[in-house]
Amino acid sequence: MNRKLVYLSLAILAPALTACTPPAKDIPALKSEMDAAVAGNFGQALYHWEAAEERFEEANHILGHWQNDHYWNIDQRQKAMNAARDAASHRLESEKAMCDWLTEVHSDNHDKAGKVQRAGAFFSTGSATPYNTNHHDINLIGQYLQTHPSATADVVAYTDTVGSAASNKRLAERRAAAVANMLRQAGASPNQLRISAVGEADGPNNSPNQKHRVVKISTVHAEYVDCPKLK
Repeated sequence: MNRKLVYLSLAILAPALTACTPPAKDIPALKSEMDAAVAGNFGQALYHWEAAEERFEEANHILGHWQNDHYWNIDQRQKAMNAARDAASHRLESEKAMCDWLTEVHSDNHDKAGKVQRAGAFFSTGSATPYNTNHHDINLIGQYLQTHPSATADVVAYTDTVGSAASNKRLAERRAAAVANMLRQAGASPNQLRISAVGEADGPNNSPNQKHRVVKISTVHAEYVDCPKLK
């Protein structure tokens, strides 16, 4: 063979061989990227959910064999039971991580300490039956108290200055009782409600004032915990 031709072939072949050389492995970098994908509460929630699905499919596959009377043995039975238990465990861990993530996302909206006051109901002069009720907040507070036994709420009733101070005191008691009853119907326990009848609010004597014919609810979030039923 012509020597020049050999050299020319090698010159052409050398770059091609170099291009076919596999790139260097960077295991630490790849592991770092994979760890980043499952980092944090949301990443852990996804990781455990996918693991739960994989283990559930393993158990479900064996279940299909059993239901179709395919051959099975003791090892297969143990494998199926372990897979089902692992699936349940991973699902629980996923729910916990998702709950923690939701707490992070909504933390600014959580009243974790102190009191938050809301107007529960407004009344006409001399009446203990609300004509305007804040059902939305009453239901939310009742449900919150039901799921957070350590939390409490103050139910404080007022009147305007129309009528005598003694009669207005009794009227405020009836108004407070009416709103407290709505909170109990929404889920609150009686021992979580601290009821107070202030009676007449400040103002000139015998002066009707709609702003004063009100029952206010103040919730105390002593030990706020997201997902309280998730153990």
